[in-house]
Amino acid sequence: MEGENRLVERALHGEEGAFEEMVRQYQAPLYYLALRFVRDEQAAADLIQTTFLRVFQGLPGFRQRSSLKTWLYRITINLCKNFLRDRAQKGLENSSEIDPPSPSNPLLELIEHEEQRHMVQAWQQLPERQRLTVTLKIQEGMKYHEIAEVLECSVGAVKANFHHACKKLKSILQEERDEMP
Repeated sequence: MEGENRLVERALHGEEGAFEEMVRQYQAPLYYLALRFVRDEQAAADLIQTTFLRVFQGLPGFRQRSSLKTWLYRITINLCKNFLRDRAQKGLENSSEIDPPSPSNPLLELIEHEEQRHMVQAWQQLPERQRLTVTLKIQEGMKYHEIAEVLECSVGAVKANFHHACKKLKSILQEERDEMP
């Protein structure tokens, strides 16, 4: 946290390279977070560019009540939510949500493709808050208190969302297995 505070202070005082250091440090994790949500490489890249534009513009107003990381993740998640909402309103489908099987080992690739398809379908059945919680906990490795800051809720709510998401995913995937011939 001390490093983040110092980086913010340096950027606020106009120190050359401080903002670029911030971008270097957070660009990749934020990009992969956005990519997991929007499942479109170009859109994810655009969203991260917008994230850092907002950070640059909003840095003078950043009061450091939360960590820089939390603030960056919150901005990114909000941009992703807006993007998905706008895309849904336009009725656009994302054709790149699942990678098609490759010809290297067709049977293994087909099995992996089918498993991935089932997981994506189960994932999409989770409420947005639960998807966010699981992503931040499992894929981003955040602690419960960090997730609570990003999602602006209590630690108890984060734990409950995580528990219910895991339980629901397990149930959905088990139902699909039971229905298989």
